[in-house]
Amino acid sequence: MLIDRVIQPLQDRALSAVVFDLDGTLCHYAINIERAMADALQHGGASVSLIGDLSLAADRYADLWYELQEDRDSTTSLRERIWISLLSEHGIDDNELAHRLSDVYIALRTESLVLIDGVVPLLKDLREKYTLGLLTNGPSDMQWEKIKLLGLEGYFDTIIVSGDVGIHKPDPRLFARLLQVVNAPADKALYVGNSYEMDIIGANDAGMFSVWVNPDGEEEPQERIADDIITDVTELRGILL
Repeated sequence: MLIDRVIQPLQDRALSAVVFDLDGTLCHYAINIERAMADALQHGGASVSLIGDLSLAADRYADLWYELQEDRDSTTSLRERIWISLLSEHGIDDNELAHRLSDVYIALRTESLVLIDGVVPLLKDLREKYTLGLLTNGPSDMQWEKIKLLGLEGYFDTIIVSGDVGIHKPDPRLFARLLQVVNAPADKALYVGNSYEMDIIGANDAGMFSVWVNPDGEEEPQERIADDIITDVTELRGILL
């Protein structure tokens, strides 16, 4: 059971800036990784068992995302590199197949990308009171494509994609750059995200306040304390407005 450890309400902190994560916080994929992988394999003319148990493959996909995203020297897309690695780990050396599977996977996931219900009205109302920022990990082309597809550009005062900077969350240097851009001291800025490791720990290390979006009710790591925990980003209305 999660314990609310908020010592002082965030409303009393005189915050001037609120910054959001993107994936899993403001938007989500209607098709999960496992389902998209299965469909990609079928559409790509491969067996769904080609890379073993798909639930394990989906977990490995997520791990590879973080392992490979800092390889900025590669001219191959991150998702294609992940498929190359997945196939290689199962003894398959076929870059053409990896390319084909990656293309189908990207199309399936992109088509299923949607904003969380109520996000746009929330951002509109928050922007009347706070400077709003968006800080997201990922390759530049991929993250900007999502931002434009979702129509989010006009709702933020600043947007930072880690791939543009060459530094990724939870690196405190990225959060320091964020604070400079939003022109707010750390003790007047709040970061909202769904990844405890990337978002909450990163924000805390930078001295910012943090709200953990935790829809699955995961146990909070005891060594780090988020300033508040919510199940849906729209619950920020009751905290900040």
